[in-house]
Amino acid sequence: MSAEETGPATATRPPRARLADSPSLVLRGRALLLRWKHTRPGRASARFRARSGGVLAGGIAYAALFSVFAALTISYTTFIAILGDNDELRERVLQAVDDTYPHLLDTGDGLGAIDPEVLELSANLTAAGIVAVVVLLLSAIAAMTALRRSVRAMFATELGGNPVLGKARDLGGFVGMAFAVLLSATLTTGVGTVASWILDALGWDGLTTVVLRVVGLLVAFVIDAALFVLVVRVLAAEHPTWRDLLRGAAIAAAGLGIVRTLGTTVVASSVSTNPLFASVTVLVTLLVWVNLVARIMLLAAAWTADPPYVEPATAAESPGRTAPRSERDQERTDGDQSRGEQGQRP
Repeated sequence: MSAEETGPATATRPPRARLADSPSLVLRGRALLLRWKHTRPGRASARFRARSGGVLAGGIAYAALFSVFAALTISYTTFIAILGDNDELRERVLQAVDDTYPHLLDTGDGLGAIDPEVLELSANLTAAGIVAVVVLLLSAIAAMTALRRSVRAMFATELGGNPVLGKARDLGGFVGMAFAVLLSATLTTGVGTVASWILDALGWDGLTTVVLRVVGLLVAFVIDAALFVLVVRVLAAEHPTWRDLLRGAAIAAAGLGIVRTLGTTVVASSVSTNPLFASVTVLVTLLVWVNLVARIMLLAAAWTADPPYVEPATAAESPGRTAPRSERDQERTDGDQSRGEQGQRP
């Protein structure tokens, strides 16, 4: 029987046609991407992009660049008044700042850009001195204002409210972060001393370095998690469930810990090898570093907000492609709308 007699319907199809009928890798990839977009990390990432999280992180870094000297001046003057002659704790505080912002302060190695001694304000309370303190304080909390507004954007809360109360929250956030640096240095010193004493008593001197390193990481993790809670609850005045808040705090603390352990050296070295930034290495490092930290904080805030899945605009234009929304997604949308209606809070 010839091919003409059988007709085209029974003719053998080429392999390419049979391959086209099977699910392609592109379709599988689209299905996986759609599944990812419905997960909580995917929805948090979408909220971060929809609210221009990258631009907000850059704004926080830019504000921090102009706030850092004022913040260091006020913080260092306060620390000296509190610490007094405790040189060991003073060195711990300076080292904690240097670990976070490399080569910003001169810790005795000659590599820092700012001598800590020039940061201490005079004790004479003159009219000019009081005005200078007020100006420095307003400059110091500028970065807190940018952080507060950015975190509220991750929760889809509209801006507005009492500006005086907003500045009070910014001041509270600044004081909380300064206190966290002091508390971190104090706990690291105290816990490290106790751990060294216990290891020496047990005759495990060889483990001292490892134990102190682990203790330092644990203390930093707890402090970073507490800072995230402070930023969300006090600074941004958002009230997610404690379960979501604590999980978001753990995510933020883990991210900040990884960046602090690995990222500082990488950022500083990458900037220093660029001849264009040779004369402003410290400033560029500060910008890049704060931008990275801000991105982690905002992504963790978006995850804590637990936003609903939002269909892309193209999906609404194509009938039959819109995925059905679950009751949980509807609850998240209603929650975002209610937060927007209550967004007159500062």
